[in-house]
Amino acid sequence: MSIVVTLTLKAAEGRYEELAKVMQAILPDTAARPGAELIRAAGDAASGTIIVYEEWDCLESQQAYMAWRTERGDLNGIGPMLGAPPNFEQKTLLF
Repeated sequence: MSIVVTLTLKAAEGRYEELAKVMQAILPDTAARPGAELIRAAGDAASGTIIVYEEWDCLESQQAYMAWRTERGDLNGIGPMLGAPPNFEQKTLLF
């Protein structure tokens, strides 16, 4: 069953542009991962917020992707750019 994951990132003061560039650089790799069906991101410089919308074929594919990002250290690299903890939400795709 397909799932939707939303990730909300709040940039630390003065780090929005840097965070946006990093996300633009790494999200094509996300879209190329097995099981990724749709990956989109939107940002708002005024609030320093980036929202990533992901559709995956199943939870296991998304979990494998997160394990891959963790192993590579990508999540640790983004951490210092954030002004608040990332907010992940996961839902089952209805249609």
